[in-house]
Amino acid sequence: MKKIILNGLFASALALSSMAVAQGKKAAPAPAAGANYRLPAWGMAGCGLGTLVFAGPKSNTMGTQLLVLTTNDSVSPQTSAITSGTSNCNANPASAEAMRIERETYVAVNLTDISKEASQGNGTHLQSLADILGCGDQQNFSTFAQLAQTSHSEIFSDAVPENVTERLLSKANASEELRSCLRDN
Repeated sequence: MKKIILNGLFASALALSSMAVAQGKKAAPAPAAGANYRLPAWGMAGCGLGTLVFAGPKSNTMGTQLLVLTTNDSVSPQTSAITSGTSNCNANPASAEAMRIERETYVAVNLTDISKEASQGNGTHLQSLADILGCGDQQNFSTFAQLAQTSHSEIFSDAVPENVTERLLSKANASEELRSCLRDN
C-alpha cells in the first residue's frame, strides 16, 4: 500500500514539475489593467474530494495541493464533482459570484486546452466548460461546441481568462439555442 501511494505521489510530482517546466517556456500574458484574479479557497489542485480530506490552514502548500490533486483524480473523478456541484466544487450553487469565480477559475487553469478543443469543436475540457455554464447536455453541447469553433478567433483573441469567458458568454447569450440553457451569469 505504501508503495502504491509513493508511486502515485511520485507520478503526481513528476506531472506537476513537467507542467511547471512547460509553463515556464510560454510567455505569460500580462493581466489586463485592474484585473484581479482570485482563486477559490481550494487552491490550484481544484475542488473535489481531496479538498475535504486535506482541509486546514496549510491546505494551500505545494505538498498538500499535490495530495489534494492525487486524491481528486484517483479516488473520485473531479469532472463529476464539478458537474454535480459536490465535494466542495460549488459551495453555494445559487450564488452568481460563486458561479462567476468557478467559470473564470476553470478557464484560467485550462485556457490552453479549452482553446485547442474549441478550435476542433470537441474535447473534454470544452465539455466540462459547457457543463459549468449549464449547456453540457448532448443537444446543447453540440451547439456550444459549434459556436466555440466558428467564433474561436474572436473568443480567444487574447489569453486573459476574464476576457475569454466574457466573450464566450456574450456569444452564447446571443444564441437563441444556448441562452435558455445558460446558468445565471
